[in-house]
Amino acid sequence: MENIIRALRNGNTPEHGTSKICVGRDPEIEEFNRQLEYVGEGNAVTKFVEGQYGTGKSFLLKVIEENALQKDFVVSNIVITTDLPFNKPEELYKKVVQNLKSKSEDSFEDIIKRWLTSLKRKSTGESTDLLEQNQIVKEYIKKELEEARKYANSFAVAIENYYEASNRGDYDIINYTIAWLKGDLTIPSKYKKKFGVKGDVTRDMAFGFLKALTLFVRSINYKGLVILIDEAEFIRNIRRNDLRQMAYDNIRYIDEACDKRDFKGTMFLFAGTDEWFTDDRRGIPSYQALYDRITDPLHSQGQYTDLKKKVIKLEGLTKEHMRELGKKIAEIHAHVYKWTVKDGINPILEEVLKIHERKASLTGGKVTPREFIKAFVGVLDIIYQNPYTIEKEDILGLFEEKVEEEEW
Repeated sequence: MENIIRALRNGNTPEHGTSKICVGRDPEIEEFNRQLEYVGEGNAVTKFVEGQYGTGKSFLLKVIEENALQKDFVVSNIVITTDLPFNKPEELYKKVVQNLKSKSEDSFEDIIKRWLTSLKRKSTGESTDLLEQNQIVKEYIKKELEEARKYANSFAVAIENYYEASNRGDYDIINYTIAWLKGDLTIPSKYKKKFGVKGDVTRDMAFGFLKALTLFVRSINYKGLVILIDEAEFIRNIRRNDLRQMAYDNIRYIDEACDKRDFKGTMFLFAGTDEWFTDDRRGIPSYQALYDRITDPLHSQGQYTDLKKKVIKLEGLTKEHMRELGKKIAEIHAHVYKWTVKDGINPILEEVLKIHERKASLTGGKVTPREFIKAFVGVLDIIYQNPYTIEKEDILGLFEEKVEEEEW
């Protein structure tokens, strides 16, 4: 659990264990669990999460990732950056494959290896002859790649030849094949010829490969593929209008393809700041074809809760939720560093919540958790290390100082 405290101390989302400290998001999590059930039946959905900086978008995506993994989905969690501006589908495919993980595997290659191992084990129950076992495995591979082959034949051919190379112990071809499947554009032609492909995963081929990937994942007994795309507001920073429009058109295409079930068993979830959803010049409203698909025709956002819409708006947490969060963090901190959280922490927690509300200058009883969490962990660190010399007033003063250090 120390990884949780270390991440929170630095203002980051923990890599594991986010569900242990998640508060105030039960309706959203319940809705996404329903969406996962729907996707697990072979359907596809596109959803968007909107929220101010610090409201917990990345945190919610991490909770969804953990839930999806537990439900036997394969997950890829990616961030839009200069390396992935989203106007290049081939880079999207590359990032998705590079970040693939399942409940027990941490990479695309591990997922393939586990699948092939299960097929080999299955073949031993059907024959004791090694040559026959090999042929049985090849037949299983061909059958389970049948649907994926319809969208990207070379995707299927590469996996088939990966198996052949594994049998021969040809590690060069094994590594080159995986690299090519992951979108590497630098594989020499002479090696690509050895595993049966030509060219690379180009812009025109990328979405076909992504669809093949989703079908492959389902064919090897996972529930489906969940693709989490964070910091989507970065698209606004693409300077050239034509490239920015291409990025938005790619999102439109994904949304439309999900509605048409061109993707099978797939969830795309985009998270971005409020500006991404409202900026007429560079945000989603600047591309009418996408804006029309995802906007609320009733314009009811903020008036009524409706989690069935394409866009889910995250609000700040209530003071009651922040209190609950503070107690959870204190308990984990005490467990990790083996100290006792005294009853006195509760009135102190009430005071620090008041400071947080005042400094944030927020209205409506809603507060953003990120800065509070970072400052609160810092205060817990000091209390833990100075248990006999620090007074309540000093603690509150420290919290106020740490809050002021953050850029409100």
